[in-house]
Amino acid sequence: MTEDPKKESKSIGRNIFAEAKSGAPKDRAESAKKENYPPKTDYDKPKSIGRNIFSETPGKISPTPVDTGTEELKIIEKSSGDFTSKERKEPGAANTVNALYISNENVVLAQTSYDGYKYKLTGLQIAPVEFPSITEDNLLNKEKEDKDSLIRRLQIEAVDKVFTRAKVSKTDPHIVSSLNGPKIILKQIFVQNTPPENIEAELPSLVKSPFNQALSRYEHVVLNSDGMNHNVLVCIADSTLFFGTQGILASSGVECKILDIDKMAVVNLFNESVKPPEGSVSCIIDINYDHSHILIVPNGSEELYVRNIDFNFNTFRKTLQKNRDITLAETDDMIKNRNFYDYLTSTFEAETTENLNQHFSVKKYIRMQFLRELQKTFQYYSQQNLNKIPSKIYITGKAIGMNKFAQFVNKNTDIPCEILDITGFFSGDVSVLDYAKGYESEIYIALGLALRYE
Repeated sequence: MTEDPKKESKSIGRNIFAEAKSGAPKDRAESAKKENYPPKTDYDKPKSIGRNIFSETPGKISPTPVDTGTEELKIIEKSSGDFTSKERKEPGAANTVNALYISNENVVLAQTSYDGYKYKLTGLQIAPVEFPSITEDNLLNKEKEDKDSLIRRLQIEAVDKVFTRAKVSKTDPHIVSSLNGPKIILKQIFVQNTPPENIEAELPSLVKSPFNQALSRYEHVVLNSDGMNHNVLVCIADSTLFFGTQGILASSGVECKILDIDKMAVVNLFNESVKPPEGSVSCIIDINYDHSHILIVPNGSEELYVRNIDFNFNTFRKTLQKNRDITLAETDDMIKNRNFYDYLTSTFEAETTENLNQHFSVKKYIRMQFLRELQKTFQYYSQQNLNKIPSKIYITGKAIGMNKFAQFVNKNTDIPCEILDITGFFSGDVSVLDYAKGYESEIYIALGLALRYE
């Protein structure tokens, strides 16, 4: 297994999610799978998956990664608090959640409440993680920060800003945040003939970590069980990512009680927005600033499938800028207004007077890192699930701002594709909703994190 993050995402579909890696024979009988799964209840449906993969964070935070050795492998200690019971609230008993999403681009604080019927968006704050402008003082500064330290400091400053603007205490008991980035693996597996108390100990052998095995941290949620056979959602995270996130929260003075996974926040958002019918299979293409995912989300007996891909907005933007030899502002304008399909045409490559496109090929980047990965995802999922493929594709994240990206996906897959509506199901003040509508590509994960009630 490789620890190179650039290589890891390419192997996810072939290795991490391969049946042979599950600890069971590759050709395990589909009948055993169906017979051993207990009947699904409303609680067991996929809409609850994202809301179950969170727990309370430990009271003490280790400042640096440690070799776990024989220590129990857990991302987070499971919560026994009332807040994580996920019981439906009585109408009128609204509760507020403060969802904090921290990335290298922005820090977002979304406030929601739920009255037993509907979610209400009560507040939204966004603070960019902005690099300082280049000045003579900056250039002459002998004590220059390394890039990671600078980003961390800017993130902490942005966290302070959003909490101050929202007038929310950093010790509020209902703060939720998330782990994000490519060094997180999600895998849905079927564990047979195992007592519930032994599942956790079996996970490292059932699902091999692509990261440093000793520093990989495991978390799991039992989706349904008959006592000895279990449908389990497993999360594996590199501990450096976990402690890095915990370190930012601690340095910011934020007492975060609940830590989720950004990919599951997207699943939450999808289920609440679309409310997919029983038996349907949908695909979500989540293009983030510096990491992206393809998620296939079933509302039936099939397994959740998540594939990390190397195609991300930041690299695409820089490749396009260098290909055209233009400014970032001009690049952003091109992304916003030019038909996405144009980037694959010979006409587009011939437009520049410089011989730059051979070094910074936009066409190659899109074909190799997006279209090929999308094809591999569908092929693998179809092979594992009796030739099923998604009936509809939804795009979110930075893909929202890429002109005609949904049409491009539709043209290359022959599957209907549209932008995922992430604000339409919320009630609340019109001004807050209008503000949110203008920042959908920045706030969508924070909104998914804020959907905490069943």
